[in-house]
Amino acid sequence: MAQDSDLDAGNTGMDREHQVQMGLILALEQGLALGKSHDQLRAILYQLVDYTNVHFMSEQLLMRLYAYPEIGTHEAAHDKLMQQSRRVTADFASGELSTISADLLLLKQWLVDHIRTDDHAFHLHLNGQIA
Repeated sequence: MAQDSDLDAGNTGMDREHQVQMGLILALEQGLALGKSHDQLRAILYQLVDYTNVHFMSEQLLMRLYAYPEIGTHEAAHDKLMQQSRRVTADFASGELSTISADLLLLKQWLVDHIRTDDHAFHLHLNGQIA
């Protein structure tokens, strides 16, 4: 399980959003383990995908606003995470629940790595622009 420090990019607002994202991933994992209904799992999954989309849009707007020079690389990383989210959604829709746990593990690890690297670098840029 990810520690709160794993979700710390150094920006309070972004960090809270990362905690929500991780919480939704963990809720989905727990729901699978507890055998929650298909409808309950689908609701959590769609909430995760929708929330992640909004979070990325917000972050990308900030990158544009503060002329972040690594925006292309950062957006490509977001695209990769959304691709993984779509894979989870497709597996879920097809009833392929056996692969979802592995897909979620990849998604969770990717998110932690992204926060530690890409988001942290963006936060450092923001600090220099706002200070």
